[in-house]
Amino acid sequence: MKRASYVDKSGNTIDHTFESKKTFLNIFFVIGTIVPLILIGLIIYTMVDNSKCDKIYNSIKTATLEYMKDNDKMPEYEGDSASINIDKLYSGKYLSSLNTDNLVCSGKVKATKYKNEIIYTLDVNNCNTCSTNKRYGSWSEELSYYPAGKSIVDVIPYYNFYEREVLTTDWSKNYEADEISEKESKYGVKMPKDTEDNGMPKVPTEGEIVEVQTLETPMYRYKDKQWLWYDQPLNYSDFSSEQPSGFSTKDENTRIYTEWSEYSLNYPGEKTYREIKQTTGYKFYYEKDGKKIYANNGKYTAPEDVDESKYDQRDSDTSTLYQYRDSKWRWYNGQKRRYSSYRSVQPESYPYRDDATMQETPYSGWEENSSINSSNAGYRTEETKILTKFRYVYEILSLPVLKKPVTLDKFEKEVAMTPSDFASLEEYKLEVTYKFKYRKR
Repeated sequence: MKRASYVDKSGNTIDHTFESKKTFLNIFFVIGTIVPLILIGLIIYTMVDNSKCDKIYNSIKTATLEYMKDNDKMPEYEGDSASINIDKLYSGKYLSSLNTDNLVCSGKVKATKYKNEIIYTLDVNNCNTCSTNKRYGSWSEELSYYPAGKSIVDVIPYYNFYEREVLTTDWSKNYEADEISEKESKYGVKMPKDTEDNGMPKVPTEGEIVEVQTLETPMYRYKDKQWLWYDQPLNYSDFSSEQPSGFSTKDENTRIYTEWSEYSLNYPGEKTYREIKQTTGYKFYYEKDGKKIYANNGKYTAPEDVDESKYDQRDSDTSTLYQYRDSKWRWYNGQKRRYSSYRSVQPESYPYRDDATMQETPYSGWEENSSINSSNAGYRTEETKILTKFRYVYEILSLPVLKKPVTLDKFEKEVAMTPSDFASLEEYKLEVTYKFKYRKR
């Protein structure tokens, strides 16, 4: 220990005693360098150990899932659980010591069905620092919410039940495919786009829909090909609107028509064999993000050529549009053929079919039975559509039967049945709620 002398403002001597600064510097050096290194080492060790244990736990969970699938032990209903010995996972193809840091761990895995997932509650032993009894402390109190971020969580199901009456509505009207949504509803079926229309059945306000049933009915309609038939070949031309060279006479009985032309702003040239019709053209559009999206690149379009359910608006200005079709005949010299009327099947005394005269009948009405058979398959075309009816299965529940939800043991004692067996009873509805615990660290 050293002493030093100082004077105050009045010149009086002041004595101070102090420890050597060198000793203090040595202490600060140790604290400032060694302790941080130790802390860093502990942090790195903890991170590596956590990563190692997480891999082991995930391997055990994956192996448990595969084992349950292969051995028909998957939890089936809400709150159902299966307890799997980890030893059994090593005895087959499910788990190897390579997956568990060259250790053969023991213990159990409880797998519980919670809503649409499986919660794995691990109790791992003989697994070095990853043994859960070494790694974790006591269980928490029961919680009413799932403790996110916790590694070891236990799910505790609670049960109650209701008396219920299960009823069905009448069937709805028939809906066509374009009236039904392309996406499945929460009931697992594709529903009508407008479920509030008068065609759908109504469910009482106290009823809760549990299922939607559908009834599909195939419907059929058909159209037939027809031709003109004739008695003998003779000297006939191809079809032409105007007299072809080398043929003097038009056979009026062979008239056919060209397809209607596309609508145009230009008036077509008039011909004695030409039929012209006109209509009012509009510029159809729909709005998206405040912009007009036009059909047909913004050109004038006939109403029959646009999907007005999509392009549901039109500009005020209009224009006249025109389209036409031409008549055509076969021409001949000398003797004239004898033609039948349009027929699908060869009539007697008319052995030749004029294929160029083929036309189709309008579609028949819709019927529930197909009309295609071996005798008409050569000329009949059939179209099919599906009509769908809907009805609701709904339940009306009483108040909860038990005063409060109870654990599995108490429930089975109360009703003398397991939850899975009880859930199969139509006159009751099982309700499962959950509480949770987690292992503290």
